[in-house]
Amino acid sequence: MFHFFYRKIKKQEIYTNIVLAIFEHIMYNKYDTRKLSKHLTKEWKGDIMNSIVRFLKNKNTVTVIGVIAIVAILWGGYYFQLKRTVQPVQVPVAATTIQPRTQITSDMIKYVDVPKAYISDNAITSQDALIDKYANYNTLIPEGSMFYKETVTEKEALPNYVLSLLKEGEFAVSFDLDSNESSSAWGIMPGDKIDLYMRVKSDEGSVMLGKLLENVEILAVTDDDGKNVYEVNDGSRTPSKLVFGVKEDIFLLLLRSNYIDVEMFPIQHGAWIDDKDATTKLTTQELIDYIKARTVQLSTDPVNSTIEQVR
Repeated sequence: MFHFFYRKIKKQEIYTNIVLAIFEHIMYNKYDTRKLSKHLTKEWKGDIMNSIVRFLKNKNTVTVIGVIAIVAILWGGYYFQLKRTVQPVQVPVAATTIQPRTQITSDMIKYVDVPKAYISDNAITSQDALIDKYANYNTLIPEGSMFYKETVTEKEALPNYVLSLLKEGEFAVSFDLDSNESSSAWGIMPGDKIDLYMRVKSDEGSVMLGKLLENVEILAVTDDDGKNVYEVNDGSRTPSKLVFGVKEDIFLLLLRSNYIDVEMFPIQHGAWIDDKDATTKLTTQELIDYIKARTVQLSTDPVNSTIEQVR
C-alpha cells in the first residue's frame, strides 16, 4: 500500500516538474533540455507507453481513428480529383475561320486555357497533330473553336484529292481492273510507274500485242467505292481502279479505245511480259493508229467528247 502511494506521489512530482520546466520556457524564454530530460525517468517513459497501448486497444478509439482516416482519404481523393478537373490546360483553337478543304498552318492556330473537364476525348490537344492536316470537306472551323478528330483529316482522305496531284494540262484517268488484273495489281502502289499494254485480235484471229503507254505514274489505287486501298493495312479493300494523269491527246485516245474490242492491262514499268498467244508485236504508234482507224471523234471537247465506232 505504501509503495502504491509512493508511486502516485512520485508521478505527481514528475508531472509538476515537467510543467514548471515548460512554464519557465514560456515565461522566461529559457529552455534547459537537461533539466527537462532529468524528469523523464525510465519509469515515467514506461507509463507513457502503457498508456498508449491501452489507448490503442480500446475498440472505440480504433473505430474513431478508422473513421477519421477514411474521411481523410475520401476528402483527399475528392480534393485531388477536383483540382485536376478544374485545372486549366492549354489547348489549340482556330485563330481564324478555316474553310473546308483548307490546309492548316501554324498561323491558323493559337492556344487558350480551358478547364480539363471541358475537353472531350475527341478533342485534339497538340499542335503537332494539326500542322499540314486539312479541314474536312464538310466542315467549317469557326474562329476560337477547338479542333476535333472528325473535323480534321489527311489530304489523301479528301474526296477527289487526286485531282490536286495532276500536273498542268493533265486529265485524270480511272483505269478499271478486272478480276484477273486485281490480283496482279496488288503490287502497284501510289507513286509507282507502270506500262500500259494493249492486246487486240486481228480480223484473221491472230493476237497482236504492244505497249500503248510507258512510265506512267500512279496517283492512287482505289476500291469499288473510290476509297484509297492503302489507307488501311488490314487488306479489307481490294484494288479496283488505278488513277493516273495523261495529256489531252492520250486521254481522248483512251476514251476512243472504250468503243472497240481491245484489252488493256498494266504492269510495273520495265517488267517483262511473256504472252505466248501473241503472234504479232505492235509499236506504240501502230496501236494508236489501230484505235484511230476504228473510231471517229465527233467533238474535240475532252470532257464532253462524242465518239463513235467505225462500222
